[in-house]
Amino acid sequence: MLDVHQLKVLTEVARTGSYTAAATSLGYTQPAVSYQMRRLQQAVGTPVVTRIGRGLRLTETGRALVQHADAIFSMLRAADQEVSSLVARGGGLVRMVAFQSSCVTLLPALIARLRVSHPGVRVTVVQAEPVEARHLIRTGEADLGLLCNWENEDLPDGEGTMRRVELMTDRRCVLMPEDDPLAGQTDVDLAELASRDWVMESFRDRFLAACTNLGFEPRIAATVDDVSAIQALVAAGLGISLVSEMALSPYVVPGLVHRPLRHWPRRRTYALLWPDMAAVPAVVTVLNEVRAIAADLLPTVGGPPA
Repeated sequence: MLDVHQLKVLTEVARTGSYTAAATSLGYTQPAVSYQMRRLQQAVGTPVVTRIGRGLRLTETGRALVQHADAIFSMLRAADQEVSSLVARGGGLVRMVAFQSSCVTLLPALIARLRVSHPGVRVTVVQAEPVEARHLIRTGEADLGLLCNWENEDLPDGEGTMRRVELMTDRRCVLMPEDDPLAGQTDVDLAELASRDWVMESFRDRFLAACTNLGFEPRIAATVDDVSAIQALVAAGLGISLVSEMALSPYVVPGLVHRPLRHWPRRRTYALLWPDMAAVPAVVTVLNEVRAIAADLLPTVGGPPA
């Protein structure tokens, strides 16, 4: 019979790569971790880890156990959340993680709607890029995530066993002064911007690769990860920028305009959660509200889910 406590130890050994590191992370002694691993291997009848030099590697059996352990821990978290929600008569806490653009559009609208229609549902939010957000959901540190990726990308690693709810798409836009020579166009080609100065976010690998493919290296005048700061610097004349349509929907500084970047893939925004979490009333409430808010944004931002 498998023991949940032993599976927890195994997943931490797999994550940290050693018994000592797992013990430190869990607050155990190293002998206690060794004992739990021996008990687990006795229970399954075969080794779950092997030593490779000074490190450890999961066997095929160990990898299968870790995969099932993720699902088991998800079910336990869902049960805990559901019981808490029932006790609170429809209320409950939903821990969310979300990318930057959604924090200035979807989330403020979500909080406002919940206060009116579901005052018993509480939400906490951590801002994180999709890679970190995906990790927080997988490990149970977040119940529901708002993530994004490009429409021409494959399903990200780690999402195969999770539930993904498509919400909407939006475009990448060139943000520029309204008197810019290109402001009169309906859209803009990146090749037309080779000689410009740029105010860009830290995460710009796709942009840099596209510029390289077109034969130029962009002049980065500023690296800023706050939408308001980006707009202020563009308005001051430091350079132009690329900003998502969603991030610009709440407010654009007077004197600035944005035009879609031609031949650029749309960005997909979606909710991500463990399937068992979809049975928790508070999580369902939040997910339904987010879907309604995304639908309300469609006439002015991007388009329907891809």
